[in-house]
Amino acid sequence: MKVWAGLGAAAVLTGAVVFVANTGSFAADTPPTIEEDFSHPGAERILADHGLKVFKGDGHIWFDTSRSYDTGEQCPVGQIQVEKALDVAPYGVWYCFKTKGTEGYLTLEVPGTFGIRGGSEPLEATANLPEGPKTYQIEPNKPVAISPGTGTEPPKAILVELRLSGAAS
Repeated sequence: MKVWAGLGAAAVLTGAVVFVANTGSFAADTPPTIEEDFSHPGAERILADHGLKVFKGDGHIWFDTSRSYDTGEQCPVGQIQVEKALDVAPYGVWYCFKTKGTEGYLTLEVPGTFGIRGGSEPLEATANLPEGPKTYQIEPNKPVAISPGTGTEPPKAILVELRLSGAAS
């Protein structure tokens, strides 16, 4: 019988290796179990830096950056672009989201949403409107108006979910 420190005892019997667990207490040395709660990484920092509330997702849609209208620079083609109206200059912001794969979701809250441009995959976007929730089908790299308002009233839509639909519609 051979004994290796830290592994317990092992016996070699006819070619099979059998490990016997060490019965010592590892409570202080054992890291806590990891449980996924699907929270968007850096959500507090994104809210502080970009004014965007992101909540939960499966890691296939994640926030990349925001760009203000005064720069005139939209999100790169292939990324999801969410357009939000602002009450003061620069009067709008584009939120850019990267994606990985053909299926995924992200819950968020974007009041004043008036448009979404799809990324590289078909997308479903759900918004809460004054008349109730509505889901929009968005083709890759195509823009869709989301309750844009009347011109004198700001948009009242609140985007609440982005979901990669996994197949072309």
